[in-house]
Amino acid sequence: MNLKARANNIYIYLTSTFLVFLYFCHGDNYLILWKGIPSMIFFPIGCFLIVPFLSQKEVIRNLTKNLLLQYFILLTIVTLIWAVISLFPFLNFSTNYNYLKNQLLNFLIMIICMIFFSNQANIKITLRIMVFGVFLGVFLNVYDILNIDNYYLATTEPSSRKAFSIVFARAAGFYLDPNVTASALIFGLILTEHLIKSRKNKLLYALLVGGAISLTLSLSGVLFYAVYFFFRFIYGKVRLKTIFMVVIVIMVTSFLVRDLMKREIIDFGPGITSRIMALTNPFKSNDDIVDNNSRTILLKNAIVMVSEDPIFGKGIGQHQFVKTEQSAKTRSGTHAGPHNQWLAFMIDYGLFFGVLFFSILFIILIPNKNSLYRREVLFFIAIYFLYSLFSHTAIKNHSVMFLLPLVYQMGRIKKF
Repeated sequence: MNLKARANNIYIYLTSTFLVFLYFCHGDNYLILWKGIPSMIFFPIGCFLIVPFLSQKEVIRNLTKNLLLQYFILLTIVTLIWAVISLFPFLNFSTNYNYLKNQLLNFLIMIICMIFFSNQANIKITLRIMVFGVFLGVFLNVYDILNIDNYYLATTEPSSRKAFSIVFARAAGFYLDPNVTASALIFGLILTEHLIKSRKNKLLYALLVGGAISLTLSLSGVLFYAVYFFFRFIYGKVRLKTIFMVVIVIMVTSFLVRDLMKREIIDFGPGITSRIMALTNPFKSNDDIVDNNSRTILLKNAIVMVSEDPIFGKGIGQHQFVKTEQSAKTRSGTHAGPHNQWLAFMIDYGLFFGVLFFSILFIILIPNKNSLYRREVLFFIAIYFLYSLFSHTAIKNHSVMFLLPLVYQMGRIKKF
């Protein structure tokens, strides 16, 4: 390999590491909150790093055929049109401009990733680095849960905080949100497991990720993990005894969390206890383990909001203002998101446009029949669909902004 090729290879590795750490691992949260680095500095750095790739013919050719890029350009145009319409005071229509600003920034982040992943060599290097990103996520979850006492220091003395991030005494790492942590880990497992060579190492890798997901106490995350293993079992890649091992890992991890948090559980009320009961007592009735929070109320009120303005919706970002109840047993305020991306789109864009826009995204992600990564992409789409039913950040958080362009291009790489 000549000097120029070697330098180019190093540059690709550095750029890939930057994107994986910043977006897949949500390292931007760490740099912004704990190091005081302004968030706006990351975008120009990303733009600078991907400029050399714009001179490659393969990249330009792939970008012109990139349906995902065209989709998000169209969605951005529609979003801006909806924002302009909200300026007319006589319409029952409004825009959350802070949400609009963040969403436009997310689209720009996605464009950076699309340019970088338009080169097939970049994808393969990124997948290798993502393995280390997954291990980093696992480490941060373990670190968080072992430093649970720092949560109390953080509530009164933020400067004394030593743990990376603990939200409601649940492991979250750089991500801040435990559910985002769990989803990023399961997505990372799906896309990188094929890089682990032996069957035994694949199992150990999967069990390690499963234990880290359990530490977040994310019920949806554990569900995604279980569904993924069910798909693998149906596909013939996982034996039945492996399923039992997965269940044991989740149960043992949950009991470990319970022991570590024995003192703290009381302070945080039913929100934590119900999650641990759900994970350690899978056969207990739902009435006994359901948290007294506002998830059901949010769902009902979100449907009411859709029915009030079914044609064009209520405006950009209005899904963040679904009414909920305030009580001593809940940590939520008077408003929150619906925890469902479909409902979020329907509230913002209307019933027809909301379903249409989000459905098109899944159609675009479907891989080619002769794709080298067809199985991984189909698994991702299935779990991503489930994720969209439990979260209104399915096209918002940075890990998803990073993963969607990656998965789309993976589905276009042909078998040799």
